[in-house]
Parts: sequence; C-alpha cells; structure tokens
Amino acid sequence: MKYIIKRGKWFHFKRYIPKLYKQFYSETYIQVSLKTNSEKVALQRAQALNYELENIWSHMINNGTDDTDAMFQKAVISAQASGFSCSTTNDITKSDIEAFLSRILNAKDHEKLEPEKALSMLVQDKPSYPLSQAQIDYFSFEKPNLMDKSAQQIKKWENPRKRAVLNFITACGNMEVANIKREDIYRFREWWFQRIKNEGLNASSANKDLSHLRQVLSYARDNREIDLSVETLFTKMNFAEHDDQSRQPFETDYIQNTLLNPSKLSGMNEELQLFLFAMADTGARPNELLGLDASDGDIMLDAEIPYIFIRPNTIRRLKTSHSNRKIPLVGASLYAFKNLPHGFVKYRNRSDQLSAALNKYLRTNGLFPTKNHTVYSLRHSFEDRLTAVEPPEKVQAALMGHKYHRERYGKGPTLELKKKYLDKICFDIQ
Repeated sequence: MKYIIKRGKWFHFKRYIPKLYKQFYSETYIQVSLKTNSEKVALQRAQALNYELENIWSHMINNGTDDTDAMFQKAVISAQASGFSCSTTNDITKSDIEAFLSRILNAKDHEKLEPEKALSMLVQDKPSYPLSQAQIDYFSFEKPNLMDKSAQQIKKWENPRKRAVLNFITACGNMEVANIKREDIYRFREWWFQRIKNEGLNASSANKDLSHLRQVLSYARDNREIDLSVETLFTKMNFAEHDDQSRQPFETDYIQNTLLNPSKLSGMNEELQLFLFAMADTGARPNELLGLDASDGDIMLDAEIPYIFIRPNTIRRLKTSHSNRKIPLVGASLYAFKNLPHGFVKYRNRSDQLSAALNKYLRTNGLFPTKNHTVYSLRHSFEDRLTAVEPPEKVQAALMGHKYHRERYGKGPTLELKKKYLDKICFDIQ
C-alpha cells in the first residue's frame, strides 16, 4: 500500500493504526509530512517510514512504549532525508564530459531553487536502491525457505532482521546499498559500542545485528548486481562475548520458593502463573508449550503416564526435527496441565506476548535475581538440574529436544525411562 496523501503542496504519510496496536494510541491514524512535492520521492519515503513504523510497533508489543517516541522521531527524520541517490564527483567525471558539464550548468542555473529541487538535478539516472528496499526484497527472496513455518515463526524470523536494518538506519541513515563502505559498518559498530557501554546491552545483541545486516547485504550483492565486498565490510567487526552476558539459570531453591510461590505471583492471570509451573518441570520452549493442541492429543492427562506431545501442528512448526518429542508430566508441570487441561488458550501461538508480559511482571516486581535472568532461564535451569542426576545422553537429548550426536536406532527412550529421571528433579507442589 502507498500510505501517501497530498495536503496542499506537500505529500504526507498517513496510515490507520492496526487493531493490535490501538491500545498504545489515542488517535486512529498516524500522519506526518514527507517534506516533498514529488510523488516518486514521497512513495520511497513512505515505504521507508512504514518499514520503520512496523518495527516500532513490534518493539511496543515486546518492550512497551517507554522509548518509542524517540524511535519514531528518528524514523521520521531518516525517512524525510531519503529519496535521492547522489553522485559523487568521482562518479560524475567517469561519464562523458558533455553530460558532466550539463549537470554543472543545470546546478548553477538552479542555485536559487529549493534545496530539494537543486539536489534532484544531481541525481544519477540509475534507480535508487536504499537499504530498506534491500531488506524488503531479501524477505521476499527467502519466502520459499520459510514455507514450513507458521505465521508467528515467520514473524520471529523477520523481526531481528528488521531490527538490525532499522538500527543501522538509525546510526547511519537509509543509505544506498552500493554506497555502503567499511567505515559505515565501523560507525554502526561504534553506535552499538555506546549502547553496550551506556545502556548495559549485550555484545551478543550487537553481533546478531551485524550478522543479520550481513545477510541482507549478501542478498543485494548476489541478486542485484551490486559491487560489494561483504567479507571486507564485516571482517573482525564482531564484539567479544563473555559468559556473564548469557542468560543465567535460576537456582533450584529460587524457583521453588519464588517463581512457583503463588503469593509472589498474585498480580498475574492464571495462564501466566501456570506457564511458569509448566516450563519449570518440562524445560520446553515457550512456543512449544503454547502450541499444544489438546483436541489433537498433544496433552494426555488420562494416560498411564501423563505426558505432552510436542510435534508440528496447524498452529506451530518446530524449531528442528529433534524437537519432536513426548515429555512426561510430573511435579509442577503435572499441576499446571491438570489446571489447564485444554492448554494455553489465551496465549496460544503468542509466545512473544506471553514472554513480554511475564518478563515485565517479574522484572518490575523484583523477582529476577539479576538483569541476565529471563523467563527462558527456566529452560537452562531445567537442563542443569537434569545434568546433575546424570541421565544417559540419549535421554537428556530426548527431553531437551536436542540433536543426539550418535546414530539413532529404534524409537528412542520410553516415557517410563524419561519419567525415572524427571521424578528425581521435579518440584514438590502441594
């Protein structure tokens, strides 16, 4: 969609706010001047602003609205500045002398015109190809490789790549892909360094941005005939990562006495509380638990050994083929599913929203031991507790949904064998 309208002399960006995000606004639409009377430039600026706006909306859902006003202002400034592919002096002099002189004369004849019109006299004839457009084309190119993923999983694949491009645009502008040099990647690295130093962010977040940006530029090089030495751009740009920056597991006593203590969780709705119980004694990933479909036999409470069956279904695909598994229900997880026999209805297939709500509540109420703890730390804790009772490697891999690094034979560990080890580590729920 174009999302542009004309008001008097200038084109404006106008988009009605989707239902999902209306909770964050008192208005029904967003409108801002694009600072141009050229429809062609307006379309490009609207496309850039719409791309950044969707990233901001995703940020709102996951992190709230604290810093989104500043993000939007940066997005507007970046979009208003885009739309031209300016030639360098070196590029122009490579063309024939007559065309070069024509450009110089035209520029001099129009010195008193508005800066935007004068600048347009110096635009190359070749089409503009900004980074924001490269990201859109890259996503379209990758669609065949994402066919086995659900809509939610595709969104989770797209969001970090969108975020990486948006961060680069914030730091360096919506540059022409062909003009991106190593010094620009270095400038982006410096921008991340300041955030790590001043905001306490992780080096791993910066490295992910660099990796995702590299993917987009590699696509442009390989498919758009753009002369980029991607290897040179990114060589030795990554930050060193340290163990203290990774997610930290919870101590077992802390889970029992704090995270599974109903008196500490009274401000949560029932599904959020029971999710903590379910994850604590299954170690399953959030999207695996939220994708369980009781009507399709994914939750079996009446079996001799109650269990959940994590497998592909109509609302969720699995991260890997090794993730397909049955997990016995014991202790806290059995308690959770006895109270939610139909599974997680409110948050079904909404793992981002659930994680955001849980992390916000636990952090706001001082229920995380350190800033490096998140809800996902429960999975790391489960793995540590399981390792402590020394199950066979095949059993541990089967419970975690990890790859077993030897050739598989037969059907794998039985429910009885898995339960034997889970009984040793499960939480005592009265």
